[in-house]
Formats: sequence, structure tokens, C-alpha cells
Amino acid sequence: MVSYNVFFSPRPGVEDATVVAAVRRLLDGLRAEGQLRGYRILRVTDRASFTGLPRFQVIVDYATPAEQEASLAFMRQPGRVREGAHGDLLGLVTDFRVSFTADA
Repeated sequence: MVSYNVFFSPRPGVEDATVVAAVRRLLDGLRAEGQLRGYRILRVTDRASFTGLPRFQVIVDYATPAEQEASLAFMRQPGRVREGAHGDLLGLVTDFRVSFTADA
């Protein structure tokens, strides 16, 4: 299993529930289109010593690196990044960071 990890915080004045609903709308749509295996939305409850950690983490899972790359290529198509559910979500968040991981 390989994963695309997204870290972000709501923009000032945006409620957590609004962001979570937007993330679900985007990822449920992508799952329906066969673009991901599953996902988890995590809310940071204690930053402990990692004070720069954004408020949320989303983990998007793929079976293989090829499946992940195909999904990312799908999202890079014209109009997908700045429009629709993804564009709506971008307007709600800040502190956006990504990483890629694989099961050890």
C-alpha cells in the first residue's frame, strides 16, 4: 500500500466541519471514479512537540505506486485542480503540505 498524505489547516473563520465536508465530497467523488482505494481524515488533537503541524491530515491510499501516479495524473488534468470539489477545498484551507509514504 502507498499513500498520499495531505496536511492542512482551515483558513481563519472556516469551521472544521466545513473543511471535513469538503474533503469528503472531493474524495468520495474520486473513489466513485476509481481514483483511490480509501482514505482517512485525521484531526490533530495534540501537537505535542510538533508545533508546526497543521490541524488536519488526510491519508489517501492506493494499492500500487502505478495506481497512485495514475490518480495524480488524473488530478493534474486541466480544470481539475482549481475547479470543482478540489477548487472549492483549496479555498477553505491553508498550511497545505504533502508527503508520500509506503508500507514498510
